[in-house]
Amino acid sequence: MRTAVRPHDPAEKWEIRFTEAEGGSYFRSERASHPYTPRRLEDVPAGALESLEEECGVRALNQIFVIPLAVRSIRGLGQKVISPNSVLALGNRAVGLWTEKPQAGVKLTIPLERVAAIEDVTILLYGRLSFVPFGDRLTIRYNTVARQEMEPALLALRERLAGSAYPLPPTEHDAAELPFKWHVLLQDPVVRLEENFPVVHSFASVRGRSRELDRGQLLVMNPYELVYLCDPTESTERYGVDSFVVPRSKITAAHVQENCLEVTSNGARIEISMAPSLCEAAIRWMG
Repeated sequence: MRTAVRPHDPAEKWEIRFTEAEGGSYFRSERASHPYTPRRLEDVPAGALESLEEECGVRALNQIFVIPLAVRSIRGLGQKVISPNSVLALGNRAVGLWTEKPQAGVKLTIPLERVAAIEDVTILLYGRLSFVPFGDRLTIRYNTVARQEMEPALLALRERLAGSAYPLPPTEHDAAELPFKWHVLLQDPVVRLEENFPVVHSFASVRGRSRELDRGQLLVMNPYELVYLCDPTESTERYGVDSFVVPRSKITAAHVQENCLEVTSNGARIEISMAPSLCEAAIRWMG
């Protein structure tokens, strides 16, 4: 049986236990199902912008995303949580999350100097975006219809995290040899940070789970970041991509641990499962 996402998708500390009183009305009403960039101050929940301006250094509406209330399943069928109305901030000083309930306020902030990596998972309409520090990560779930609207602010945040440019090793592979999906992604700012930045890359195709097609994996280095993309690992669906973005200036160590690249970034240890050839390429590129 095909599943859209892994059945175990644990609750966040700021989410609310589902009850009919708290969440039953969600299923009986029409609600926006994806985040949006507010165009007017009136589109931002009361009190959110002021709090995020102070704690995260938000200076413009295009640095925040309003995430409507949603009910989602955790740990399989029958268990649900409520994600209250929330506002994600990608500020000049920090990333942060404000929620309306159980008490309105900022629930978590991560100063930019503590961000070690950005992880993004997209599978069909399911999106999960995480900012990874040494400590508690900040994770939101969103409808991927909103992905294009979110992209400019995410790229601007990555530029603030980037630090100094590093030289690139010699090109090892011809981009024209990549399968179509990965050739298109290699030209995208999602791996280059900016459209014309040079990159080096390595690609691998690995065996999927029983009776699945092989899964693609693409490792890219641009002057500022190490970027890893692969077909969804939490689903049999092929439409979507998992990604890790690690600023090169924050990487202090890297080594291979079985079938994982283990990177220490900004004090956080990040394990990324990938083909041995990609692990070897990463170590080679980083010297």
